[in-house]
Amino acid sequence: MQLNKWRVLALAIAAATAQHAFASEEVTPLAQGLGNSSQAKSNGFIEDSTLHLESRNVAFYKNYKNTEPGTQNYINEWGQAELLRFTSGYTQGVIGFGVDAFANGAVRLNGGGGTGGSQVFPTNASHCDAATGSCQAQDAYGMAGGAVKMRMSETELKLGTLMPQSPVFGTWDGYLMPQHANGGLFSSNEIKNLALQGGHFTSGNADNSTNHDGNLGTAYGWTRVDSATYVGGDYTFSDSLSGGLHAANYEDVWNQYYADLYHHFNISDGLSLLTSLNYYKTDDAGDARAGKINNDAYSIALKLTAGAHSFTVAHQRVNGNTPFDYLGISGQGGESPGGYVGGGSIWLANSSQWADFNAPGEKSYKVQYDLDAGALGIPGLSFMVRYVTGKDANGTGADVHGAYSFENTVRNGEEWERDIEVHYVVQEGPAKDLSFKIRQATYRGNEDISHNSGADEDEIRIITSYPLNIF
Repeated sequence: MQLNKWRVLALAIAAATAQHAFASEEVTPLAQGLGNSSQAKSNGFIEDSTLHLESRNVAFYKNYKNTEPGTQNYINEWGQAELLRFTSGYTQGVIGFGVDAFANGAVRLNGGGGTGGSQVFPTNASHCDAATGSCQAQDAYGMAGGAVKMRMSETELKLGTLMPQSPVFGTWDGYLMPQHANGGLFSSNEIKNLALQGGHFTSGNADNSTNHDGNLGTAYGWTRVDSATYVGGDYTFSDSLSGGLHAANYEDVWNQYYADLYHHFNISDGLSLLTSLNYYKTDDAGDARAGKINNDAYSIALKLTAGAHSFTVAHQRVNGNTPFDYLGISGQGGESPGGYVGGGSIWLANSSQWADFNAPGEKSYKVQYDLDAGALGIPGLSFMVRYVTGKDANGTGADVHGAYSFENTVRNGEEWERDIEVHYVVQEGPAKDLSFKIRQATYRGNEDISHNSGADEDEIRIITSYPLNIF
C-alpha cells in the first residue's frame, strides 16, 4: 500500500530525530538556546543587510555528431548577465522578520538563426527555421522576485521565490540565470550537529525561461507535478563522519527517499581518504501519473588526497525498470520531451557535465583526477579531468503505458563521457575574486542509450564571474 505524503514526511522527521538521539546526548532545547541564538544576536533589518552584484559571462558551444543532413548540428550561444541580490537582516526581538529580493537581467551576444538553442537563453518562437529546426534566442531577458522570512532562535521560515538545495528537491545554477522555485522553505539548527530542512513548492522557473510560474515536472519522464513536499536532516556524528536522511513526495508521481554517509580518514600528514555513499529509493505514488516506478539507485566513491593531488574512483548502479529521475522545471518546451529542465537534486557520484548515467539497469564507473595548484605555489588555480563509462542499460521492463515507455528500446545501452575543467580565481588586486572557468565534455553512446541520454556530442562552456559586495 502506498504511503501518503504526510506519512512520508513524518517518517523522515522521525528517522532524522532518531538518528540524532542515538548519536548524541547533547541536545539544546529551544527555550535554553534563545539567549545565545542567531536571532538574539541580530543587529537589525538594515544593519545586517547585504547587497551583492555578480557579473556573469557564459559562452556555450555544442557540436552534435549524429544529426540528420540539413538539420542544425551545433549550438553557439554567448551572453552577459547581471545578478543583483539583496538580503536583509532580521528585525530584533524573539521573532525576527526580513526580506530577500533579486533582480536578474541578461543580453544575448550570440545565438542567432542557425546557431541558437535552448541551453542558455529563452528561444524566440517567432524566429525559427522550419528547415533546420533552429530558433533564434531572445535578444534580452530577465526576471525579479523575492521572499519574506522570519526567524526564531535558530529556525527560519521563508515564503516566496527561492533556491532550495536538497538531494530530493534542488534548483540548479550553471549557466547565465539560476533556477527558482515558488513556495515555502524552513530550516532549523536548534539541535547541536543536526540540520533540518523542508519545503513545499508548486511552481518555478527554469534557467532558460522567464516564466515565473512554470510547472514542476520530472526531468526524464516529462511528467507534470502539481506540488512537491520534502523534508530531511543531516547529522554530524564527529569531525570525520556525517550522514543524512531525506524524503519527498511529488504529488501523484512518486515518493522518493535518500540517504548518504560521508567518512573522512586522515591516513598521515597530507594524505587522506574520503568515502562517500549515496542511495535513492523511488516508488510511484498516488495516481501514478508517470506510470509504475520502482527504482533503487546508489553510488560509492573513494577519494584519495595527497597534498595537491586527488584521485577518485566511483561505482554507480541503477536497479529497476525505469531511470533514476529527479526534479525538472518547465522551460521553453512546455510538457514535451526536453521541456522540463533538470534541477540540482541528483547527488549520485557519476552524474557529470552532460550524462547522468542513470538509465535502468545501468552500471557505471568513474576515475577522476583533481589538482589544487595552490599547494604548488599557484593559488587560485585548479584542474580536473574525469572519465565515466556505463554499460548494461536495459529498459525493456518499463511500463509501456507510463512516462518511461521510451526506455523499452534500450536493451544493451553503453556510453562514456570525458570531462576536463580548468578554473582560476584572481587572488589580489583590483580584479580580486574574478573567476574564469573552462569546461569541456565529450560524450559518446550507442544507439540504444541515446533514448535515455541523448546524441553524441562535444561541448565547451566558458564561464566568467565577477562578484561585487556593494554593502
